[in-house]
Amino acid sequence: MKLSEYKQDYYTFTGKLSDINRQIAFAGIALIWIFKKNDGENLIICYELVLPAILLAIALGSDIMQYIYQSITWAIFYRYFEKRINNDDTEIYAPSILNYPSWFFFIVKVALVLIAYIFIIDFLIHNTIEK
Repeated sequence: MKLSEYKQDYYTFTGKLSDINRQIAFAGIALIWIFKKNDGENLIICYELVLPAILLAIALGSDIMQYIYQSITWAIFYRYFEKRINNDDTEIYAPSILNYPSWFFFIVKVALVLIAYIFIIDFLIHNTIEK
């Protein structure tokens, strides 16, 4: 395989992982919502599900931050070289350090969803199985 094909695989798999991670985070929030309690006026989330709910919210925030960062960074990068080169076909190599914040947000969002689901599964095992 060509190196460019491996790069395309990388883009495909990380993009797919982001999509799946986002869907699973929303599904986790929906699952937590199922176990809410209602005392008439207030909605109460089970104590054991508060931390996973927070983790899922932060994961979704990290997802947004990743794409905000990428959008701004690559827009600035493009505009910087567009003004200097005036040719969209010129080979330009971006410093890899520009991707580090994006990788940080990517790793954080995936890790937080995994951790949240560990707590959710633990809750389900201990609260829904008859003993």
